[in-house]
Amino acid sequence: MKLSAIALLAAVASVDAFAFNGANNQISTARTFGAPSTFTVSRNAEESSTALNGWRQKIFGKSEAKSDISESEVRALFSLWNSALATGDSRIVAKRYADQAVLLPTVSDTPRTDFASIKDYFDAFLLKEPQGTILEGDIRIGDGWAQDAGIYEFTMGATGDKVKARYTYVYVYENNQWKIAHHHSSVMPEGIDIAKSITEDEVRGLFQLWNSALDTLDSDAVAKRYAKEGVLLPTVSDVPRTDYDTIKDYFDAFLLKKPQGVILESNVMIGTNWCQDAGIYEFTMGATGDKVKARYTYVY
Repeated sequence: MKLSAIALLAAVASVDAFAFNGANNQISTARTFGAPSTFTVSRNAEESSTALNGWRQKIFGKSEAKSDISESEVRALFSLWNSALATGDSRIVAKRYADQAVLLPTVSDTPRTDFASIKDYFDAFLLKEPQGTILEGDIRIGDGWAQDAGIYEFTMGATGDKVKARYTYVYVYENNQWKIAHHHSSVMPEGIDIAKSITEDEVRGLFQLWNSALDTLDSDAVAKRYAKEGVLLPTVSDVPRTDYDTIKDYFDAFLLKKPQGVILESNVMIGTNWCQDAGIYEFTMGATGDKVKARYTYVY
């Protein structure tokens, strides 16, 4: 016999779920949340199949066994869910999930385990007008259940943003239709910037890097201190600067004054992968000797 792992099959009960395929002589196994439980796997395919039905019913409740579903029909279940998203109605989306479904969503830390909490998640998510496309997928089919796992990409109609994520859907046949029993969606891990610790002194030191860039009188060097989607609300311009070109344009003029700044009062806040320094600073204009005091906020 050969073990092959499948995606985490979350359930309300604390059990170990397994599926035996007599034709391939393989066991697929997945551990659910909760206290450990023990069971014995029989080498006999018939006994294992009987055990599977018992464990599946314990996890999801009784459902009408239906194994005559094709891979294309499993993939079409995603299209039904995606079409529900297109309605913009969170109730319709939540009804695609089984009675004891578990949703581990992309943009929430909270597992959703019933209709109300699943609907609550989509109340917010649907404001982005998401539509998904499966890029890669692997389908497994069993007795009364099916799994589709892979990578999908969402286009947010409200903003045009695209988000790629890993997914797992586990479907069960419930009340004469296929429903989502488990849905896990997570952002691609290699695209996540890992949070790095930073001290308050190091945050204040970021101002010195910016101030040193001013000292070069090179607007390109200053503009490169800003993030790709940085926003600059400058002291002596009414125009918000939201990209490299407009930020550089502002400093083309401002650097003619040969400014150098000193922080007079500072309040630093630090979070996961971000920090803020806000307070009062004063600039001395080397070209004229003038001094200008102003309030500031930097978010890094």
